[in-house]
Amino acid sequence: MTSLIPDEYYQSREVYSTTILDEFLRLENFQRAWEKVAENRGCAGVDGETINRFAHNQTVNIYQLQQAVAQGSYEPSPYKQVIIPKRNGKQRELKIPTVRDRIVQQALLNILSPLMEEKFSAASFAYRPNLSYLNAVENVAQWRDMGYQWVLDADIVKFFDTIDHHRLLKEVRLQIDNPRILCLIKSWIVAGVLTAEGVIVSQKGIPQGAVISPLLANIYLHEFDEWVTETDLKLVRYADDFLILAQTQERILDAKLEIINLLAAMGLMLHPGKTQITHFERGFRFLGHGFFENAIFPVDANDVSLRSALGKIKGIIQGLKKGKNKGKKKVLTV
Repeated sequence: MTSLIPDEYYQSREVYSTTILDEFLRLENFQRAWEKVAENRGCAGVDGETINRFAHNQTVNIYQLQQAVAQGSYEPSPYKQVIIPKRNGKQRELKIPTVRDRIVQQALLNILSPLMEEKFSAASFAYRPNLSYLNAVENVAQWRDMGYQWVLDADIVKFFDTIDHHRLLKEVRLQIDNPRILCLIKSWIVAGVLTAEGVIVSQKGIPQGAVISPLLANIYLHEFDEWVTETDLKLVRYADDFLILAQTQERILDAKLEIINLLAAMGLMLHPGKTQITHFERGFRFLGHGFFENAIFPVDANDVSLRSALGKIKGIIQGLKKGKNKGKKKVLTV
């Protein structure tokens, strides 16, 4: 059977893939990566090497690291486990790479990030240059003003910990089809974490604390972003915290089931305690901000503060409705 895909397509992908690898392996790229890692500081990994120690002989260290990657002798170390207590009494685990692993990951990020920026959805706001959670908050207000008043306020259960490795690598390959780069990424996500019981290697998840993980997280959810934005629904996503907006209650109810099924196909699940269908008239919290009618206001990260802030904002809005500034939309900060 004659292929419907011309040979030029495969040739252009091969050239594109080779160019990316060449750019990644440039010594100048590793130097830029080191400068970025040094600027971010951070603690030592499992090998105990600090930023200052690497800097003492940085020219030789950078060259040797670049050569190890280029020649295929580089192997990442296990991650260092760091447990951070949360305000709700729970704990958050960070997995810290060594300084050298951070440099290699940053060198790849330097090359991949601009390429993926051209492809990522406008509905995605986390871990992207020149975007922040405030841009996401503003986007919510824009959709609200266009009549998207019904909201699925959603959160994915342990997103970083449940990312399927096979699917992730498949999604990366769709964007960057280079075996050496894929092997590097695979080595980082299966490197394991050093604990008191020894090195533990998980079959799922990507390490929170790794330089490359935010980009991988966005690549993993890229298909999700594209699917939602091609429907009549509106999406505002910041990492694994997102809103789906619709114009009617019936549509948002249907949307919840659609989203559940879509995420299930990706090996993900909505958090039952952090997911709700709501409306701007009821009020909700998203990315550290409360939304109530036409008001947006910063709130603390616990439900008591949200209820308190909603009570306050309701009082202000009721006062406005009694005659002050009638007919004008207000965005208030308390």
